[in-house]
Amino acid sequence: MVFFGKPAPDLARQIETCLFISRGEGCGRAFYEFLPDSSMNLIFRYSASACRMVLLGPATKKFSAEIDEASDYFCIRFRPGQAPRLAELHPSNLIDTFAEIPKIHGRDVGSLADHLHSLPDLTSRQLLMEDLVRRSLPLVRDDRCRQASTLLEAHGGSLQVNQLADELGLHIRSLERLFIDHMGIPPKRLTRLIRLRRLLSYLGTGSFGSLADLAVVCGYTDQSHMIRDFKELTGRLPGETNSSDARRLEGAPRTRIVHHYRP
Repeated sequence: MVFFGKPAPDLARQIETCLFISRGEGCGRAFYEFLPDSSMNLIFRYSASACRMVLLGPATKKFSAEIDEASDYFCIRFRPGQAPRLAELHPSNLIDTFAEIPKIHGRDVGSLADHLHSLPDLTSRQLLMEDLVRRSLPLVRDDRCRQASTLLEAHGGSLQVNQLADELGLHIRSLERLFIDHMGIPPKRLTRLIRLRRLLSYLGTGSFGSLADLAVVCGYTDQSHMIRDFKELTGRLPGETNSSDARRLEGAPRTRIVHHYRP
């Protein structure tokens, strides 16, 4: 069972979506391959025997993660640059990796899992997790970086770095230093990942005409640019079946593993 929840109105600028996955019993474990991603995700896994919470950082390339298919997962997907400060980390420490979150606001993961289990429905569980996020300060501490991330997402990655610098009243070099210092990722790379995310969304819904039209909508120079960038980031072609989906892997992963299951 998969449940998508819209965030509370006051968190809509920070949270893109909430996702609950209930996988059932006795399914074992498997590796899944995920595509590059501009956002951070708070992932909470809990079952009758164990629980774990991690903050997964932006991924600049494909990666694999081992999933316990007998556990329930609750995921909050944050908009680019808008994740909360759930631990004393610099955002650069989360690029292409994750951080273990043992507690939030003094509550350890075990007690939080018990509380989630005690709630009557998924909506109640989402409200609980959102309240914990609401009480947290921003992980990216510079207001201009958060504003820049919002602008990039609003334009779907089609805003050029020089245009972004003009919007913020900064020189391009100053903007680049600001991003590296406070986010750990250059604005051009974040733009590329946001643009890929928009393209994946269109591919997932099939709501486009030709690939040439799609390239224009998603801010690429032309169809060739889109195909080249997509293949470089994902190892796939846009026209492939399920090219926008995470893949359950058969056998050993060929991509970098960022997460192993741990009971």
